[in-house]
Amino acid sequence: MKSLSTLTKLYIFLTVLVGTVIFANEIVQVDFDQLGLLVVLCVLASLALILKVEGSTDRSHYTFSFIIYGFTFGMLGPEEAMLVITVSNIVEWIWNKPAWYIQLFNTCSYIIVMHVSGIIFHLIDPIPNSQSWQSVLGVMLGMAVFNLLNHLMVGIVVWLARGENLKQSGIFEFFPLMLDLSLLYLGASLAFVWNYNPFALGLFLIPVYLIYSTLKVPSLERQTEIDTKTGLFNHEYFKKHLKSELARANRFDRPLSIILADLDLLRNINNTYGHLAGDDVLIGIAKAMKNSVRDYDIVSRFGGEEFAILLPETSLSKAYERAEYLRKVIEDLEFIVPTSTTPIRATMSFGVAHREDFSQTEDQIVHNADLALYHSKLSGRNQTFIFVNDTYVEKLEEDADDNSTYVVPSSKTVEDEVVTNNDVSEITEVDQPSSKTVEKQVVAHKNVGNEKTPTNTKDTTPHVSLYIGLISILSIASFWLITRWIPLDVNIEGIDLVSLLIIIGLIVISEGFSIDLYTQRTSVSTSAIPILVSYLLFGPLGAVAASLVLAVSLAIKHRSAFSRFIFNFSNHLISGNIIIGIILLAGGNFTELTLLFQLVLCLLTALSLYLFTTTLVSIGMSLDLKEPLLGTWKLHFGWLLPYYVGIGFISFTMIFGYIHASAFGLIIMVVPMFLLRFSQAQYINHTKNAVAELREKNMVLKKTFDEIADINEGLLTTLAEIIDLRDPYVLGHSKQVSKYATDIAKQMNLNKNQVNLIRKAGLLHDIGKLGIPMEILTKPSKLTREEYEIIKEHAALGADIIKNSPTLRSLVPIIRHHHEYFNGKGYPDGISGNQISIEARIISVADAIEAMISDRPYRKSLEIDQVIDELRRNSGTQFDPFVVNLAISILESSPKLEKSASTRTDTQLKVSQKFSQLAQL
Repeated sequence: MKSLSTLTKLYIFLTVLVGTVIFANEIVQVDFDQLGLLVVLCVLASLALILKVEGSTDRSHYTFSFIIYGFTFGMLGPEEAMLVITVSNIVEWIWNKPAWYIQLFNTCSYIIVMHVSGIIFHLIDPIPNSQSWQSVLGVMLGMAVFNLLNHLMVGIVVWLARGENLKQSGIFEFFPLMLDLSLLYLGASLAFVWNYNPFALGLFLIPVYLIYSTLKVPSLERQTEIDTKTGLFNHEYFKKHLKSELARANRFDRPLSIILADLDLLRNINNTYGHLAGDDVLIGIAKAMKNSVRDYDIVSRFGGEEFAILLPETSLSKAYERAEYLRKVIEDLEFIVPTSTTPIRATMSFGVAHREDFSQTEDQIVHNADLALYHSKLSGRNQTFIFVNDTYVEKLEEDADDNSTYVVPSSKTVEDEVVTNNDVSEITEVDQPSSKTVEKQVVAHKNVGNEKTPTNTKDTTPHVSLYIGLISILSIASFWLITRWIPLDVNIEGIDLVSLLIIIGLIVISEGFSIDLYTQRTSVSTSAIPILVSYLLFGPLGAVAASLVLAVSLAIKHRSAFSRFIFNFSNHLISGNIIIGIILLAGGNFTELTLLFQLVLCLLTALSLYLFTTTLVSIGMSLDLKEPLLGTWKLHFGWLLPYYVGIGFISFTMIFGYIHASAFGLIIMVVPMFLLRFSQAQYINHTKNAVAELREKNMVLKKTFDEIADINEGLLTTLAEIIDLRDPYVLGHSKQVSKYATDIAKQMNLNKNQVNLIRKAGLLHDIGKLGIPMEILTKPSKLTREEYEIIKEHAALGADIIKNSPTLRSLVPIIRHHHEYFNGKGYPDGISGNQISIEARIISVADAIEAMISDRPYRKSLEIDQVIDELRRNSGTQFDPFVVNLAISILESSPKLEKSASTRTDTQLKVSQKFSQLAQL
């Protein structure tokens, strides 16, 4: 607290004083007749604070304690809510041990805003009655005031402590503001449900779990941005934020600097004390660096023992001061490790650079800092150099107009817990919950009005037009049948027009805020919830109204053709009439059924809505695209099934509210629907970014893979030529063996992986000859027995050479066994038959063919007929009969070829051409 300004301390003191006085005055009014319920609420609120969901940064989180606060306010009153808030915050204080003044401020600010909310509530509803519309309105306005004032009080303390106004701190950003308000309203809605049926709470808590799962994802996403060893941000995170901060600095012409740091002689530490000691040093230095910069500076691990620090709003002189401070802090550190009797020390070298002009890129700034760091290393290490004006400077005077300030952390550990639903934690940091979530825990309603599938005409094909005409006729017929069952005039007499208008408004809002998906050019919304409610509560008139409003909304938003308007209206009217028929068969009036039966019917009708609407859309798409119906349905709509189960639950909650409090109950129960809409938006937005990023990375990976493949292919070919160059009599032998073997493998219909293995093995099958003496390889006469035994070693030697290469290890058995005989009399292992891999058996035949058609010092090449005879003579003994028969059929299949000018023999030319012709077939 010492580092806070006097004005900040005064604001905190006044908040604590006013909050304490209010609590002392209000606690005496608490009704302890419901002590058991109060205890349960205190426990739940405490657990919600302890089990908070970590947010998008390590200094932000979300908590569901607001649900408990809203429930207590709506159920018992503002005084009891103050008690629950106080107890839960004390428990969290004991559990997480944040700084005392932070938790005290949070608790007292809650008490103040709850007191103001209570005043608003009592002004609207002087005689509390949870069943009156005044009570409902009072709770809603009270929670809204609580939320706004809570954000405001936190925003003021952040403004005073950090100099960031309400806009800069993001305290009134839409997502955190609406999330807190939605949680408060959900809690108040649960209090409403409790008054009618406490056991129904279990059903209404399902959306809470969905939201909880959704909000957990930013912390999971953040883990991919963290270096697991040091706990700092990783290289990618640093580069991403450097780019955004540089853009901001250019936009407002503000200073920006970076520091690169490299641990000196880490290899010596690893070699002397072991790698675990080196890891301890890295972790200790990372912690020291993180604790020695401002909260909004970004410290990352840039490489093995290299670190980077991004310093927004920092001039070069201030960055140099910070680097020197860090250098001295690290120089003074002592690390106690088990492998040393005395503490060990380490030093770091630093390089500093800054944004010089508007034309600089982030890579250029990093490059400049890297040059300065390299200069520090060359100058003797444990130094700091600055890159400025294309030169290296060891010291820079402070800028006169530099207003950047640093708070040097004390030696005490400060808890890094921050704002919980706009609590204040580290006063110098503001909680800015991430707007990104990933879990697909939302209700989605897919609309054909936004299904932009390719067509052959400007509007629709004749088949689709005929289909739309048929659907429109069926919708009229179904409506006629339903109105025979429930006369329309009778239906209209029992309609609650206010509630129906609310439902219509919800449909319009849902479609107006539908979210475009990242693929398939479609959108999702939550409109299926009010649509289903309209069907269940208001019968035929509700079906017509909901279908018409939906079709008009889609037509206006997407500027759809008239035929699509007709189809959307007819599709939903048919589905609505079928659902109404199901309700009539189940007993007539939906609102008069038992609670359990209502829930079952909500789930059943939600699935019916899903099946009928998506099936009719799929038929139209199938006709338009000329694709199979089932495949079209699975691709576009199969994933929606579990979310329509959620639609059933949420629809039930809205109907529950309507039955017990008419239009006001309907409005209260809209909260879960909007909560899911927020989650839906966060999921879609994140997924769009993730898909775009994934596509970009895939393109980079593909390009890199292709480049690596080209390099590897070139290396294999070069290596094969090197192998053949050692023996001038077999120049090009490896390439030809690879070619013949590959063609045989393709003719055998082996899979692509096997063919590729055979191709590579053919190129490297004689790699073991690199270890054979040149005088034996180049001997012009026949080899002696001893020399032949040495030559035979090349198979095993070749396998040993490549076995340590991860990319070539799969070739080991092929290269080792390509001289094994089918009858077991080959080398080096004397295996036989199917013990020899099929790849090695193919290489063996291809190697023999190439050897027989090539000139040798001790003999001339054989003619094709002689090669065939030799293969037949050794079939079943040296060679696999199946492979031999296939090779012979290839050799015999081509006509005689004309001799061409070539350094190769006629036989070699003919065999090569025949195998080439085979490859082209």
